[in-house]
Amino acid sequence: MRSKIDQDGQKKASFIEEARRRQIVEGAISTIASAGLPQASLARIAQDIGVSRGVISYHFAGRDELIQQVVNALFTESNRFIKARVDRAPDAPHRLRAFIEASFEFMAANRANFVALVDIWGSFGSPEAKRRFNADMYDPCRHHLEGILRRGQDSGDFRDFSPRTLAATIQGAIDGVMLQWVFDEEAVDLADCAAELTTMFDMATRRRA
Repeated sequence: MRSKIDQDGQKKASFIEEARRRQIVEGAISTIASAGLPQASLARIAQDIGVSRGVISYHFAGRDELIQQVVNALFTESNRFIKARVDRAPDAPHRLRAFIEASFEFMAANRANFVALVDIWGSFGSPEAKRRFNADMYDPCRHHLEGILRRGQDSGDFRDFSPRTLAATIQGAIDGVMLQWVFDEEAVDLADCAAELTTMFDMATRRRA
């Protein structure tokens, strides 16, 4: 049986290693957002965060693994933020509103994440890589939205429609605004877009008396 000192030492080492991995992932996001994915070599990322390339190689098997962890982090952080907001809403109409508003609030607070995401998104060459990326990106969002819409229909708040179709439509509208904002930050007011989309989809989903 391990001593308490051994266990505490292992926990401390794991905590330090996890913190270092997060630092590297966050540094990779910043480098990709500022320099572009082709320029985001392990050496460049290491230079930007002030560590040796060997430190990155210790924590990640290579650039591909690091980029995959970047993608995972981008989706995990966004989904966690949105879910927390949705879970506090009292009913389906408010949950739908919270989903849309939280999506735009997270964008506004994390522009580098989405600039990096779009750059990575455009880098996949094979159809299979694109399908995997899109599945990782869209399936959790659509599933979350579908659940909100189905519960709204079950409660009688929402009219009859295909939750799957409308979930794809809502997510497509959010991501369409996101792409325009990434390409030209000054051309898009995220708060105004959030307000318009919440109004639009509230009207589109509500059951008429």
